[in-house]
Amino acid sequence: MRIWSFLLILTLCVSCNRNTYEAPDNLIEEDQMVEVLSEFMLLNAAKGINKKILEKHIADPTQYIFDKYGIDSTQLANSNTYYAHNSEAYASIYERLKKKLESDKKVLQDFVAEEKRIRDSIRKTKLVKPDSAFDLKKQKLTLKNRPPSKRIETLNK
Repeated sequence: MRIWSFLLILTLCVSCNRNTYEAPDNLIEEDQMVEVLSEFMLLNAAKGINKKILEKHIADPTQYIFDKYGIDSTQLANSNTYYAHNSEAYASIYERLKKKLESDKKVLQDFVAEEKRIRDSIRKTKLVKPDSAFDLKKQKLTLKNRPPSKRIETLNK
């Protein structure tokens, strides 16, 4: 009885360890898979912020991504299933995806910071301090009340 149970457990372990899912004929390359998944993540984030504005500019955002990369939903689903069964490749894809999204986030944060700096500098130049206007009036008054200066005529001497 022990031998049978040992053989059964051994058979289960060996059969579960085999990669039974084969690559589909139209497998999406890992690099392209990273790009496609990042587009879908950005699309989902944009839908969460304001779906109406997104759909105003792009009629069908999902189809736009499929057309952009020349794939269809079946090809994406089959490739995703294949990579999900190959955990090392899937982990690699998601690690690269994370780096790409963080890089894009950094670029956008730098852009927003630069735009804010420009807006702030424009706003500062437009602001007139109330004290400076008062100082100008005060200076004009003192210039009017000042006695005329004596000319030094060095040429006549």
